[in-house]
Formats: sequence, structure tokens, C-alpha cells
Amino acid sequence: MKYQILDHTGDLRIIVYGRSYKELFQNALYGMADCIIKIKNDFTDSERSIKIKKNSYEDLLISFLSEALYELEINRVLYYKSDLEINDMELNGIIKGFYLKGDIEYEYIIKAVTYYDLEIRPEDGFLKIVFDI
Repeated sequence: MKYQILDHTGDLRIIVYGRSYKELFQNALYGMADCIIKIKNDFTDSERSIKIKKNSYEDLLISFLSEALYELEINRVLYYKSDLEINDMELNGIIKGFYLKGDIEYEYIIKAVTYYDLEIRPEDGFLKIVFDI
């Protein structure tokens, strides 16, 4: 299991599982995308490189997920897979997803990735994040 939805009033909160920053960030991208539209297969038709450097892992995660959310809003691409390298608060890699075509039935409409109650704890095997819906 990569993630679970947690109870939260008014917003969407998930717990993501992983044993490293890389695994947590990759699973957070999948979890966010799967909450938007249930991922039913392993199909991709869009791929792009991504590079982000920040002053904290919290800023890095928020920027990473916000970039994927931006691509959904502007280009109608749902990125859910990634191959990342994360070192010294710098993220480099490839994100993969698919173009949304036609009318889409969304599970959740995520407006923003938030810092509210954000916890990133690879040493304990999880991160928790809240999305504004």
C-alpha cells in the first residue's frame, strides 16, 4: 500500500508510506493523482523532466506536488509515476502520466497542496499531507 486517506474535516489528508525521501515523494505523487482520479492501469502517454531545489524537504515536496497539480490544471495531464533522485534538498527526475480526454469523473478536485499539518518522516516510514479541496 502506497498511501491511505485519513479523516479530515473539509480537506483531503493522506498518509504516504516509504522508507526514503525518494520513495515518499514518488508515493505522494501517486497518492495525490489516485485521489483525483482512481488509477486503474499503468498507461502513460506523457513524460517530462523535473528539477527543483529548495531550502527544506517540506518546500521540496510542496513544490513537486504543486508542479504536478499545475500540469493537470493547465495541460490536462495527470502525472502519477516518477523516477526521482533526491539529494541535499534537490529533486531531479522524470514524471509520467496521461492526458485527460473527454469528460472526467473526479474523485476529489484538489485546489492546492498545503503546509498544514505537513509531516515528512522517512525514518518512521511515512509522510502526512493535506490538500485543499
